[in-house]
Amino acid sequence: MQVEAGPLSVFAAHRQTRLFHREAGGQLFGRAGRKRWKVTHATGPNRRDRRCRLRFVPDRGREQREIAAFYARGLDYLGDWHTHPENTPSPSPRDLASIEDIVRRSAHEMPGFLLCIVGRDEPPDGLWLSLHRGSGQDLRAR
Repeated sequence: MQVEAGPLSVFAAHRQTRLFHREAGGQLFGRAGRKRWKVTHATGPNRRDRRCRLRFVPDRGREQREIAAFYARGLDYLGDWHTHPENTPSPSPRDLASIEDIVRRSAHEMPGFLLCIVGRDEPPDGLWLSLHRGSGQDLRAR
């Protein structure tokens, strides 16, 4: 798994380092190879997303338009990212249910989708990254 500098800078710009910062998030795009995935782009947040300190609800219509636009450029939708107001992030039960629902409900040929959670610490400690197959199994790729 490789996350390029562009997505890392998007994550850094939205870390919840202050008490008044709200969760932010978006989508991950890049290339999915048989043995190696490369995250080249991260989107979001958007003004139509619902954001508060402990919750992020994306504008799903915008997300579908982003997926179509990146696909037209030859890039794969790889998963979702969002922030947590904790130093070393870990997924909540809601996070896990959401990404597994996306895997099950999406028409795709991918082995699964990534869940990326951005914490307050710098990567790698401040970054959770896992692959979800929709079967309750995940593979942590820190």
